Amino acid sequence: MTIMVDRDIAEIGKTSFIHDPREGDRSKITLAKAEGSYVWDESGKKYLDFTSQAWSNNLGAGDPRVIEAAIAQTRALTHARPTFNTPALLELTALLRSITPGDLNRIGYCLHGSSAVEMAMKLAFKNKPDAKHILVLQDAYHGRSITTMAASWPHPKNPFSAISPTFHRVPHPDAYRPRLGLTVDQDVDLCLQLMEDTITKGVDGGVAAIMVEPIMGNGGHIVHPKRYHQGLRDICDRHGILLIWDEIQSGFGRTGEMFAADWYGIQPDIMTFGKGVGGGFPLAGIFASDKLEHFEGGEDQLTFGHFPVAMAAAVACVKAIIGDNLCANARKLGDYATERLQEMSARRKLIGDIRGPALFVSCELVKDRETKEPSPRAAGEVFRRGLEKGVIFGESRYLGLGNLIKIKPPLDCSMEDMATALDVFDAILGELEAEGIS
Repeated sequence: MTIMVDRDIAEIGKTSFIHDPREGDRSKITLAKAEGSYVWDESGKKYLDFTSQAWSNNLGAGDPRVIEAAIAQTRALTHARPTFNTPALLELTALLRSITPGDLNRIGYCLHGSSAVEMAMKLAFKNKPDAKHILVLQDAYHGRSITTMAASWPHPKNPFSAISPTFHRVPHPDAYRPRLGLTVDQDVDLCLQLMEDTITKGVDGGVAAIMVEPIMGNGGHIVHPKRYHQGLRDICDRHGILLIWDEIQSGFGRTGEMFAADWYGIQPDIMTFGKGVGGGFPLAGIFASDKLEHFEGGEDQLTFGHFPVAMAAAVACVKAIIGDNLCANARKLGDYATERLQEMSARRKLIGDIRGPALFVSCELVKDRETKEPSPRAAGEVFRRGLEKGVIFGESRYLGLGNLIKIKPPLDCSMEDMATALDVFDAILGELEAEGIS
C-alpha cells in the first residue's frame, strides 16, 4: 500500500502548526496506515511501532473488533451530553467495575490523561476540603495541562509558571542510583522519611493526597520497590491522606497484570486511567473508592466526556485484552526482551540498566558504567537509526533530555516482531560503539 501526499500539501506541516517542530523533528513522518504492531508512512514504508503510539495501542492498531464496535456506535449515536446515559457508557462502566482493584467502583470519564489527573486532584480536595496541598514525586510526569505540568518534573524554561499552581516534589528511591552510597532499602527508608517530614514539617496547611505513578513513565521508567509503595500507603493511612495512583501509562495489561495496583498488591484511593483503554480512541478517567464523596452537579463535567464512540471501542478493547489473555502475552514477551537485553549488556557497554516489568521494558544508556553518566546522544541516535531501519523505539522525556530507550509494543505483538526489534537495537548499539559514540 502506498498513499502519496501532495508535495505542496506536505509543506504545510513545516510552517503551519503552533507546536514547535523541534520536539519531534526527527520523527515527523506522515503516518498513513496502522495495523497490529506496524505503521506505514505515506510512501509505503513499513515500521515496527514499539511505542504503541504513545503507549496507547495496548491492543494492536486497527483491531477489527474495536473498529466494528466504533462503526456500529457511530451509526447509532456519536454524541450525548454527559447528563444522559448511553448503552455504551453503562456497558463500559459495568465492565470496568468488574476488573478494578478493591473498592474502586466509582468511575469518572474524560478524553485525555491530563484531564483525568485533574479530576483525581479535584476529587481529593472535594474529600479533604480543609487541605491545601497535593504532594508529588521528583521526576513525576502527570501531563501537559497547566496544572499537570506543574505537578510534573521541571520543564526547562516553563513559560506558564505565572498561572501554574504550586506542588511540593518529594524525592523517591531509585534502585539504579541510590543516594549517598546507600543500599536500595536504605534509600527507600530515607525517601519515606522525607515524605513524612514533608507532611508534618514541610507544608503550611494539610495535605489532601500523595499522587504517584507506580512505575514512572517519562521520568525514567523507574520501578519502585513494593516496600516503598506499601510505605506510602501506610503514611497516607496514618495521616488521613488519600493515595492517588496515576496508571495512565501502566494500566490495562502493560505490566503483565490488568493494573500496576494488581502487580504490586497495593490499594490506592483514586486511580487514573487512559491511553490503552480505548483501542486507539480517546478515553480516560478515574476509578475512586466507594468511601469517597462524589462530585455534585456541575463540579466536573465535560461536553464530550462521555464520547459514545470511544466508549464502545473501549468495551471491545478491554474484552479483547481479557479474552485474548494479553496480560500473559505481555509477561512472556517482557521476559524474552529482558533476557535478550541482559545478554546484550555483556557485549554492549552503552547499556547501563534494564527495566521492566512485562511490556514496560526500557534500557538506560550511559557513557560510562562506573559513573553511570547518562548518554542522551546515544539514545537519540538509537531513535534516529531505528527509524531508518524500520523500527520506532521510544525515548524518555522530550527535547533530547532523556537517555532511556523504551521497548513497548502492543500487548499482542508477536515473538518474531519482538526478536526483530531487539536485533535492530543490538545492531545500532554495535554501530555506535564502532563509531565511538557514547
